[in-house]
Amino acid sequence: MLAARRRDVQLEGSLSQFPLRELIEMAVYSSVSGVLEVQVGADVGRIFFRDGLPQHAELSALQGIDAIGCMFAEHDASFRFLADNAPVTPTLWMDPWEIIDLAEHQAQTWTTVRPYVSALGAIPTLRTPLQRAQSLVGEDLRPLLMMIDGRRSIPDIARDLAVAPIDVYVGIATLIQQKIVTLTQPQPPAGSTGDPQTSTGDREEKREGFFERLIARALEEERRKSEPRQSEPRQSEPRQSDPHISDPRRSGGRFSKE
Repeated sequence: MLAARRRDVQLEGSLSQFPLRELIEMAVYSSVSGVLEVQVGADVGRIFFRDGLPQHAELSALQGIDAIGCMFAEHDASFRFLADNAPVTPTLWMDPWEIIDLAEHQAQTWTTVRPYVSALGAIPTLRTPLQRAQSLVGEDLRPLLMMIDGRRSIPDIARDLAVAPIDVYVGIATLIQQKIVTLTQPQPPAGSTGDPQTSTGDREEKREGFFERLIARALEEERRKSEPRQSEPRQSEPRQSDPHISDPRRSGGRFSKE
């Protein structure tokens, strides 16, 4: 179990200081193994690395790229990186640069959803009878309406419909805007903490270890790139592949089971 292993805080701070893209890149470049935790509202998102490669991500009931995409929508949340070698069940298999690109793309959609769905595990409830609600929406949202029973959470509905969670969140946000659906906030687990926030002074004191050296190395590399030396060939940047991402908003109404 991960909780049974000792974890050492290597770096902590705010995403306003170190954007999530840079934190993932630093983990990849330094081939570290550990867990990057990001505070997302009342939840804590986690990205697990093994030898620098993202292996698994989780946030509330979200996993994989859906969890990372939601984390990328945060810009000033607190974070911390903990050294850890515990194995996890992989939910991420793409190239790290593809993961970053897809997560940044999804973050744009999450930004529009979050004002209406603040709690990821919220439970939607119809404000009007189902028959009337169905008359107020298009065909694309009717399968989603059929799944809203006041008991299923949004991730549960996504699982039962076998569609991408981001599409269900977009659909729920649309129904909230139309005043057809309201949300019940889930009860937080008893004894849950997981808040990586610390004081500014503590953050400065704990920027130690390999990440401190890595940041210094990155700054040095930037300086060298701006003033290249003739005697030292510049190291080529790692190729960032094109994942040919489709706009998730185009699939927002795909709620039919396949």
